[in-house]
Amino acid sequence: MAKDPVIDFDISKSLSMVFATPLVVHDWPDSEAFNADLSKLVLAREKEHAAKDVVRSNAGGWQSPGNLMKWQDPVIEAFRQRIEMLTGSLLKALVRDASSDRSFKLLIDAWANINRSGDYNVAHTHPNCMWSGCYYVSPGKPDPGVTWNGLIELFDPREAANYIQVSNTILDARTIIDNVPGRMLFWPSWIRHMVHPYIGEGERISIAFNVNVIEKDR
Repeated sequence: MAKDPVIDFDISKSLSMVFATPLVVHDWPDSEAFNADLSKLVLAREKEHAAKDVVRSNAGGWQSPGNLMKWQDPVIEAFRQRIEMLTGSLLKALVRDASSDRSFKLLIDAWANINRSGDYNVAHTHPNCMWSGCYYVSPGKPDPGVTWNGLIELFDPREAANYIQVSNTILDARTIIDNVPGRMLFWPSWIRHMVHPYIGEGERISIAFNVNVIEKDR
């Protein structure tokens, strides 16, 4: 019986990742002044609307009412442009019919989040939109002794995906992302996620947003 020869092969030529879930983690450079302006604006709005509690996913903390994108401030317009640029780049990477001239309209809804010590966000999804995401303005001063302190966690949407018990591989069924100022995240809106309790001093400030993409002339 003939033996198979030992073959040195490249598995990447035979491997494809089906049912992949896109996740964008983009760090905007030189965001210190931008974040300082956002932080000042969000904290001022909290004082104005402190009595008008909004509860979406927050357990404690403060979430701004209405659509933050309608706030009349130059830093909000700059924030809109960041979302639009990242969404546009994502569409170019995902679209299959790249040869045709396609145009899209974006509908953006956003709200500010302020978490102080003990506050967190329960596991949830964002309905009635295509993409969801968040932008980190300030991490506060989290206690370094607390695991996953104030960090966002995304859960694998595939049933029983965690049956594959191979640690530290791309098959992990949970994704935890560091809270880095200037970092913007994008994911499909049906991804379940949460924010672990923030334990520390100061304020953990972020802006959550939803994006609906409407193709023109189709």
